[in-house]
Amino acid sequence: MLEILKNIQYYTNEQPNAIALQFDDEVLTYENLHREISKAQSHFPELQVGSRVGLLSDEPMINMVYYFAIHMIGGVPCFLDTNWSTTLINELIDTYHIEYLLEADGEITITKTHATNVHYIDEQSQVKDLLHIGFTSGTTGLPKAYYRNEPSWLASYIENEKLLHHDESIFIAPGPLAHSLSLYTCIYALWSGRTFIGQQHFDAQQLMQHIQQQTQSIALFLVPTMLSQLVHIPSETKMLTSILSSGAKLSPQLFQDVTTTFPQANIIEFFGTSEASFISYNFNQTAPTDSVGQLFPNVTYQLEEQDSDQIGLLHVKSNMTFSGYVNCKVIQPQSWIETGDYAYVKDQNLYLVSRKSERLIIGGKNVYPTAVEQHVKQLDGIDEAVMIGEPHTRFGEIAVLIYMGHRELDYLSLRRYLLQTLSRYEVPSKLVKVSTMPFTNSGKVARGTLRELYLKGELEI
Repeated sequence: MLEILKNIQYYTNEQPNAIALQFDDEVLTYENLHREISKAQSHFPELQVGSRVGLLSDEPMINMVYYFAIHMIGGVPCFLDTNWSTTLINELIDTYHIEYLLEADGEITITKTHATNVHYIDEQSQVKDLLHIGFTSGTTGLPKAYYRNEPSWLASYIENEKLLHHDESIFIAPGPLAHSLSLYTCIYALWSGRTFIGQQHFDAQQLMQHIQQQTQSIALFLVPTMLSQLVHIPSETKMLTSILSSGAKLSPQLFQDVTTTFPQANIIEFFGTSEASFISYNFNQTAPTDSVGQLFPNVTYQLEEQDSDQIGLLHVKSNMTFSGYVNCKVIQPQSWIETGDYAYVKDQNLYLVSRKSERLIIGGKNVYPTAVEQHVKQLDGIDEAVMIGEPHTRFGEIAVLIYMGHRELDYLSLRRYLLQTLSRYEVPSKLVKVSTMPFTNSGKVARGTLRELYLKGELEI
């Protein structure tokens, strides 16, 4: 039996009346959660061990109850995003052999893939203590399914505990459970006997009200786009003692806003990927400005294809990594994982310079957008900055910096500023200020969409 199931049973006996889960105004104590899980098991009378069940209810409480009920009878939960189209969901069901579906109304249906292909069981059985099947964001095509085993998350929880200095008893993550961070936080809370508070849909005003109502220390897990909304809501939040941000580096301005709004809270920024889990952390921005923080002590790294500046393609190995993509070869623990990032490491601090897919080649020179973007986002009044490539007959492509904020950048001044630390060919050729940018459901800038809008001349200036 998985550790999380054993722990829920333990806390049901030890603290039955303690709140386990709360989504908006719906609450379950540990005792009630255990009872609901037992009831939900009866809805799967013919579920075979290893069968995959898609979770698609629009009520997160139902999804979590069934998540554990599926485990109790040997199935494998697969979290699907309710924002995906029916066509996309049907394609995922076919591609990844999801045999059952928990529908939006809470009903269980058998899909057309039921009992049609059992070969996936052989691959799946190679994953020890399989926790669930998750999905990447799918911003560039069909979302990729991957295996997440329980030991990898337990190892991550142990590392997270070292960074929580106030013995927080309430964990809050307002994002969708289909996104890894919120589900990770929910399982983390229940594994450790804490209270988890989530939302059916992100509502910054309502979230602040929930925070203000608490009388025990709170750790808040979220992405920067959510955090940027919270800092503009007047509040008294003395119980919020840790803010854990993932998905993108906080700009200096947002970091300053957060420390002003929540002066009692430690701000812990994580860098990681769905595949590698946590790789580095930055505690109260004490790491060097250009870095994404210090490598976790249980993370080993390699840099392949290094250039003259020691920049290479980052590979990591730890006990926190995933178990591979579905329909591919299972990855065993402590295997090397390619992150898709060009990076370098100095004094155990990790510096990202570009995604593999985002690297520009201008006049035969490698240009890494992340390095330029980080410098620009350090300027006061800049909220977001993204550098993309535009086709060019002479140089192959040129760099275009697209940015948001209340500041208007002057090209010559920006050029002088960037040339203090960057090479001439890294300076963007064009500046474009916009009023908004497209974002993914997980809160990251949708770079491909942004570039497409720019090339079509459809950006909102």
